[in-house]
Amino acid sequence: MVSRRTVLIASGLVIGGAGAGYMTWPGSDPAYRNAVKASRSTMAAASGSTINAAELVRFATLAANSHNTQAWLFDTQGSTIRIKPDVSRRCPVVDPEDRHLVASLGCATENLVLAAAAAGFSATVAFKNAEHAATISLERSQAQSSSAFQAIVKRQSTRAPFDPAPLSAETLRAMENAIAKPGVRARFLTARGDLDRLKEFVVQGNTAQCNDPAFVDELCSWVRFNQTQAAETRDGLFAGASGNPALPSWLGRAIFPYVFRATAENPKYRAQIDGSAGALILYAEADAPTGWFNVGRASQRFMLEATARDIRTSFVNQPVEVAGVRSQFSTWLGDGLRPALIMRFGRGKTLPYSLRRPASAVLGRG
Repeated sequence: MVSRRTVLIASGLVIGGAGAGYMTWPGSDPAYRNAVKASRSTMAAASGSTINAAELVRFATLAANSHNTQAWLFDTQGSTIRIKPDVSRRCPVVDPEDRHLVASLGCATENLVLAAAAAGFSATVAFKNAEHAATISLERSQAQSSSAFQAIVKRQSTRAPFDPAPLSAETLRAMENAIAKPGVRARFLTARGDLDRLKEFVVQGNTAQCNDPAFVDELCSWVRFNQTQAAETRDGLFAGASGNPALPSWLGRAIFPYVFRATAENPKYRAQIDGSAGALILYAEADAPTGWFNVGRASQRFMLEATARDIRTSFVNQPVEVAGVRSQFSTWLGDGLRPALIMRFGRGKTLPYSLRRPASAVLGRG
């Protein structure tokens, strides 16, 4: 068994080596590069009126989702595609009510609808509360490629610092208009005083999560510490996408409980919010799966509109994930609704992409 002292000494050597070139992103692992290229390539053309379900699903899987668990399954029947949860990939600690999971189905649905339009199909979406499943019915139509569709392969959530410079009123209006979905409300925080208050709630929630061994274990199980590990699973939180150094998988797993501490993580979140142009809070008017699903669709449209304008986004959901913090946060907001998702935004650089499983891994298994 590896001792705590050995682990900490080894981690210090490896992390120190990162500054001397240990982290080699864009990387020397061709499997990682090939996986990025395969999942984020342009759309393959379909012949005639044929629905290329695998291509539509590929674009759907590039949607945002909690811990990049990709907790979704797709079925096809004729001109219908159905999206349902993959319960084997749920996160019961951070998301015990499956709110984030259902929202991620909405994110995937929005991507699929946009991809279908680009391929020449109009889409009608129906969501069933009891099954937590969405059905997308497709009909042949005129192809309509949009800036939102084109942004799908570029969108990413990163923990990189953003530019705190305010965005123009026109840009904010465009991003707000992109959110517009029935049953969804949005609130922007751009005043520095409001962002400072949000920062306090994020730090409070993050402290609680860092001090929760079950949360730390669950999070660690989804971290991919290097390109090789990421390419093998094609899921999870790739360390490079968070700006962290690559580590051998065994070492990353061993040291994670010791280095993932509030004292180390809270300064990062403070800096991230200080370095953001603003934050967005989304609410479901109906606190039910349909509402969470619609919030997911709206959040994906927001992220794609931001990406199309070269604006980065990332989630800071701690204030809605920790019950004790959420009640205080809701009281401060004073909007009378339970906040569902929180994102910060601003201009910034791209980081390495997290990976997605191929369509064959999620299609036709139901």
